[in-house]
Amino acid sequence: MLNKLSRLLDEAGISLTDHQKNHLVAYVGMLDKWNKAYNLTSVRDPAEMIVRHILDSIVVAPYLQGAAFY
Repeated sequence: MLNKLSRLLDEAGISLTDHQKNHLVAYVGMLDKWNKAYNLTSVRDPAEMIVRHILDSIVVAPYLQGAAFY
């Protein structure tokens, strides 16, 4: 999953530290684990969670400005 996240971030022109990437991958792992118990999201595939929950949210970061966003 880390390789997929890194590749997608590179394609989007977004740079994150390895530490940040590892945290996002861990988050997706926990989301996948708890989604099986509590149906938190309709996305079932962790690789798709990377795209639909992480990348879809993070690509807007360059357009957010102001102290409230950083």
